[in-house]
Amino acid sequence: MNKAVSCLALAAAIGLGSVGASAAVGYGEYHDFNEVEAQLKGWAKEHSPLMSLQTIGSSVDGRSIYVARLAGPGSAAADERPAVFVGANIAGFHNAGTEAALHLIERLLAGEGDLAETTYYIAPVLNPDAHDGLFAPLRQRRAGAGGKLDRDVDGLVAEDGANDLDGDGRITRMRIADPAGGWLAHPEDPQVMVRANAEKGWVGAYRLESEGGDDDGDGQFNEDGPFAVVPDMNFAHGWPFPDPEAGPWPSFSPESRAIMDFLLARRNVALAIVYGPANNFLASPQSFGGGGDLGTQKFTISEQIAGFIGLDHEVEYTLDEVWEVVKDLPFARQSGITKDQVAQFLGAGPATQVADGDMEWINTLANDYEERLEEAELSADRPAEQYSRGGLTPWLYYQYGVFAVELDVWGIPKAKQAEGETEGEEDEEPLTLDSLEKMSSEEFLAFGEEKIAAFLVEIGAPEQITAEMAMQRVESGQITPPQMAKMMAQMGGGGAAKSDPSEDDPKTKRRREILAWAQEHAPEAITPWSAVTLADGTAAEVGGLDPYLEVAPPMALLEPAIELHTATVLDMASKLARVEILSLDIEDLGSGVYRAEAIAGNRGEMATHSEQGVRALTHLPIRLELADAKGVVLVTGSRAVTEPSLAGRTGTMRASWLIKADKGATITVRLSSDNAGRDEKTAVLGKGTSR
Repeated sequence: MNKAVSCLALAAAIGLGSVGASAAVGYGEYHDFNEVEAQLKGWAKEHSPLMSLQTIGSSVDGRSIYVARLAGPGSAAADERPAVFVGANIAGFHNAGTEAALHLIERLLAGEGDLAETTYYIAPVLNPDAHDGLFAPLRQRRAGAGGKLDRDVDGLVAEDGANDLDGDGRITRMRIADPAGGWLAHPEDPQVMVRANAEKGWVGAYRLESEGGDDDGDGQFNEDGPFAVVPDMNFAHGWPFPDPEAGPWPSFSPESRAIMDFLLARRNVALAIVYGPANNFLASPQSFGGGGDLGTQKFTISEQIAGFIGLDHEVEYTLDEVWEVVKDLPFARQSGITKDQVAQFLGAGPATQVADGDMEWINTLANDYEERLEEAELSADRPAEQYSRGGLTPWLYYQYGVFAVELDVWGIPKAKQAEGETEGEEDEEPLTLDSLEKMSSEEFLAFGEEKIAAFLVEIGAPEQITAEMAMQRVESGQITPPQMAKMMAQMGGGGAAKSDPSEDDPKTKRRREILAWAQEHAPEAITPWSAVTLADGTAAEVGGLDPYLEVAPPMALLEPAIELHTATVLDMASKLARVEILSLDIEDLGSGVYRAEAIAGNRGEMATHSEQGVRALTHLPIRLELADAKGVVLVTGSRAVTEPSLAGRTGTMRASWLIKADKGATITVRLSSDNAGRDEKTAVLGKGTSR
């Protein structure tokens, strides 16, 4: 990419015994915000009008939020063509996504991609205040935008942030000797900290915190840092109230508000890709769970309706259970009743899980993605994060209503298995208080009554809390797994046996994999444990990995992944829905009466609308209409017909009109959509021709 320092390499590795010098890990090949801004302005000037640059808003600290629009000459205006939105680094610490977005722009300007039919809106830095955390003199992973926040609700703001106790220029981890702390060093990898487990004979020795002191003397460490609301927690879907970092209301953050305003004014976007920490192709998006989840929510049906469809009005049913009965009833088949209509009738809450048809599409693209990874000799075998509540990706899918995925661009691969070793249940996420805090309702219920009962015994839950009770409350939406974890902790559950710290524990195994990878590829990113003394005289040790290493690798490792993701985006864009009028036939019935029949279809591989978009009514349906024409009178039929969606390749719609007009009159039939293009055909009456 065009960058003056693009040939810089990471600093040479140094011995692990030197603490201060370990800060030599650098990111000179990554673009800071000023460099991104200069590059975008340079490209817009050099490649006008192919690329235009728009400022859609400003961050808390006054930095511009840019969107580059790329569109070539074509039959339709740029903002009326099917479009792809690519948004990078709303997370704040995902600088790899920014590099991937810049690379995509560069390739489009070089002639790749079909800019005559497709418009691209690309935003390389959606969280500019946090973006430069990678380059800060004190490197600390940052997701919050500018400003200050009272996280601990004590009336003070940003009074207890992290401190660089060992002077190495980055915030790592800190351990304090404490027999009740619940952590200990792994006997084979002392750099790795693991949860203690009394049943295994592992006794806790340390309290584990982020590096810093208790500046406000409240017994907590670094709980109120200098950064404010996290934009990627401030979108209007699954908004995680009352977390202070999510803001007092959705769209409170100027960054999230600017993005929503920009996109809501552009309904031509058909596909959205977020470059962030999650990867929906390596780990399918999980449900948020809770009472509004269509997969778990239960309904009581009135006695009259229950009798009509053959169900028991005293029993609660899920939507799937009701649909299995209704879909085969004669009235449902004759009237074309859909599952979504049944959901609306039952009063279902907002969707929290990806619709079945949309998941099929994600799985198809995921297969292509994994094949592309294999061909490029890049690993698909790595843990993949899930996007979170209040994030940009779920808002794009559930509320904005388009096909949307998040891709992490790069991640540290899993360690290769030894010959003869197989993966089994031991590699699955165990049921612990830690995992329960991040678990969806479906994931919790999938463990089954026997495992949940064993878990409750293991953590010392009160006897009155049974597995059956816990499952019923989660299934009904009365409580979520994170709420249950908090309640258990408050009641004294958990003890020291939260997880198995042995080699078989997935979390411990992953920590060791990451450390081993760092020792091989970026040893300068490791700070070994070293003694420090806190302001109050408490002895502690500081050490760990550079806070950005897991998401921002050396550029030599990132570049092949960036190339692959540009190819992935271009491939997905080539599959967008594109509607056209397939035929327009005129039949002369005599006496100046004609029958006009038009058939329209979708020649793209993707459907014109996501299933969730259809359910949420976020886009206008496909419309096929007879345009007003001088001297042409509509005798019968509606002037326009609509379809909520047209399937990829096979989706068609038909309209027929009986009209009266003089011979030689011209009629025009128009086809329109929000995000799949437009088309029109004309025909001269009495000549049997159309064009």
